[in-house]
Amino acid sequence: MITRVLAGDTHPVATDVGLLILRLAVAAVFIAHGWGDVFEAGVSNNIQNYGDAGIPLPALAAPFAAYVQLLGGLVIVFGALTRPLSAGFVVVMTGALLFVHRGESLVMGQDGSGSGYAFIMCASSILLLFAGPGRFSLDRLFADRWSHSGSQAQNRWPRRT
Repeated sequence: MITRVLAGDTHPVATDVGLLILRLAVAAVFIAHGWGDVFEAGVSNNIQNYGDAGIPLPALAAPFAAYVQLLGGLVIVFGALTRPLSAGFVVVMTGALLFVHRGESLVMGQDGSGSGYAFIMCASSILLLFAGPGRFSLDRLFADRWSHSGSQAQNRWPRRT
């Protein structure tokens, strides 16, 4: 048993629980940051901040980042559209690493600088992009229903030989 756990050969339910916990944690952080970008700082202020940081196309990038984080975070809570939204999160966090946190330490400094948050959020989003949301998600529910209804439809029609 211990060797299976150490080797990463765990029960599939454990993996799905882990993906659920990761998905909810990622969602919570993105919702909080997106909320701040949309309702506290305001998207128009972020457009100026993005321009000052040298982020290309700030009039597109700032609203994209704010709403992908806020709305995407809300949707990912339910495990819906997980892979496309995770790709959006990767884009946002890669931009943060390249334009905002370039050259900063992974450890947060006294002034709040540090790339650790963007780094771990990018890595977590990459995991969700590649692994998907797990079985406790709307994505899985819809995929199972579509594959089940598709197999029934194939069985209803005789094959031509």
